[in-house]
Amino acid sequence: MSAIRLALLTGAATAASFGLFYLWLRSPLVLALLGAALFGTAFMMVGASLGDDPLAADEAWRLEAGDLATDAPASSLAPDASHPPLAPLASHRDGSDVDAAPDPPA
Repeated sequence: MSAIRLALLTGAATAASFGLFYLWLRSPLVLALLGAALFGTAFMMVGASLGDDPLAADEAWRLEAGDLATDAPASSLAPDASHPPLAPLASHRDGSDVDAAPDPPA
């Protein structure tokens, strides 16, 4: 999002929240200003954190880093024989995990 567009949207959201607090909810002026400032700050932070187009950014990254993926040897993707395979999360339910505490009765 461009800086000008973000500033305009933040200003509009802040003005709308001030109108909501002050005119509709009949808040005191100080509370309406504080509420509008807090809402405007949160709106600006969320708006600034959103990217333009994640698919375009991903495609640009892949074009620039395309040769990085080919540098790793194919053997690094094979399982390591010195380490046992990981057990599934529910292995204690089938009795294969003897160190696990038994399930409480239902």
